[in-house]
Amino acid sequence: MKRLFCLVLSIALAGTLFGCGAKSKNSGYGGPEGALSEIAGEIYEKKPVELRLETRELDLSNLDLLKYNTGLSDASKIEEAVVSEPLITTQAYSMALVRVKEGEDAKAVGEEMLKGIDQRKWICVEADDLKVMGCNQVVVLIMVSSGLSVTADEIEEAFQAVCGGNQSFLLQK
Repeated sequence: MKRLFCLVLSIALAGTLFGCGAKSKNSGYGGPEGALSEIAGEIYEKKPVELRLETRELDLSNLDLLKYNTGLSDASKIEEAVVSEPLITTQAYSMALVRVKEGEDAKAVGEEMLKGIDQRKWICVEADDLKVMGCNQVVVLIMVSSGLSVTADEIEEAFQAVCGGNQSFLLQK
């Protein structure tokens, strides 16, 4: 009787461990899934930023705003883009996320972003801490002034966690 009880208990325990394991939103390919605004929210859950931020979707047909926020001069290689910035514009902080179209080279898009972004886009302040990183088809550009309470390294660390540790590339100036 004891052996039967132990066997049933062992099967129940094994079923709990293997059958009911939590599935991650990022488990399919090691990269973040969902809308870019949700991915930005996940990054901020991992690393809260003490600024009043607004995350908004970018209109890909407005090339001036696309260039201003992402450094990209055209939207032909991307599906969507969002930007997260403070409501007070004299704080040099900006995080832009783009989803690269299937078949496009995310690292090449990241390099375009790095070369094209204006770190003084706020005119009176400058972001001196800049990184571009990617995880599969999602590319993140983060630029921040060293005088703020957050760093590009901290956002990179949070993005890596959102990607399950599978960051594809990192670029910086």
